[in-house]
Amino acid sequence: MELLNDINRLKGIVNSEPFCLLYIQTPDCGLCSIMLDKIEAVAQRFDNLRSARVELLVVPEVVGEFLVATAPTVLVFSHGKEVYRAGTFIDTMELERVLTKWSESIT
Repeated sequence: MELLNDINRLKGIVNSEPFCLLYIQTPDCGLCSIMLDKIEAVAQRFDNLRSARVELLVVPEVVGEFLVATAPTVLVFSHGKEVYRAGTFIDTMELERVLTKWSESIT
């Protein structure tokens, strides 16, 4: 999962990729680290999914741009449109179902 440090690059990826997952975290957050490993494992199963992560303290603009209220947060986009959002305790089975559905609709 690519680590992004620039809001403009992040917005460019979200708006240009047909299928994108964004993971938002904070440093020194135990839950964020645990969920990152789980989210990465799910994301790797989808060849057509571009996945990226960003740290809130490094790119604070992500809060206003994507209306993020908590960390960790996972957002899934299709052609720039948000199609899924989950925060804190992210259900990876639900995320995988959502990714499967959108992956099939894109290909």
